Amino acid sequence: MAAPWFALFSAIPWTDVITHAPTVAKGAKKLWQQISSRKAADTETPGGSTVADPVARPEARIAALETRLAESDARQQESAELLAALASQNADLVRATEELRRRVRILSIGLGIALPLALAALAISFQRPV
Repeated sequence: MAAPWFALFSAIPWTDVITHAPTVAKGAKKLWQQISSRKAADTETPGGSTVADPVARPEARIAALETRLAESDARQQESAELLAALASQNADLVRATEELRRRVRILSIGLGIALPLALAALAISFQRPV
């Protein structure tokens, strides 16, 4: 039972996974920090007033909304880059798994042919007088 898992993990391109891991970790950390601080950033504007304040000047509200929109666009771009990196690693793992599946199929066919031949050779060797 351990052999298929060992074969699976040995076929994974670990060098690629390890080289991309810091980038993915930084992106995930940055995304997590932005999401956790999002609530505070969403309610405050640079002038100190809140976006929901109905008495705030329209110019200040528009500036605050433009700032929030720019931050949201930046977060969306970073999220897209992180997802692209994760998708690339996932595609590499799927390719490695498919290659392993193909190898297992070939080995199974080879074993299916070799085992009866070996048993036949063994049976023939026992039937011959010494």
